[in-house]
Amino acid sequence: MAREILIQEEYLNDHWKMMVCCICLNQTNNKQVRPILDILFAIIPDPNSAILCPSVMISECLKSTGFQNIKADRIKKMSQKWISGFNDPSELPGIGKYGQDSWDIFINGNLERETSDKKLIAYLSHFRRQL
Repeated sequence: MAREILIQEEYLNDHWKMMVCCICLNQTNNKQVRPILDILFAIIPDPNSAILCPSVMISECLKSTGFQNIKADRIKKMSQKWISGFNDPSELPGIGKYGQDSWDIFINGNLERETSDKKLIAYLSHFRRQL
């Protein structure tokens, strides 16, 4: 059986987009988020555009994922902090434990990270078996 490719893996070359994906994944799953990402990143391709984009446009794009107004607000605030600078992803608004785990696993390459998320656990288990 093939391993499911996680959304974070698809955005490894753009860390900001990966963090946006983590916000989008709050209280939902890959199946709900994956279809909206191309549209979302067409309207907000980078942190500056996210800050300048009206919240209502981001919310409309996120509607099918639930909590769209909260997520839109978090994306805008995270983008502002992204631009002003940060030392650790825990400083980014709206990222939370899932985003921190994702950063450590996918960006820092820490395959020993402990997490409670079932998708991240499955990902780590797969790669630990390969070692």
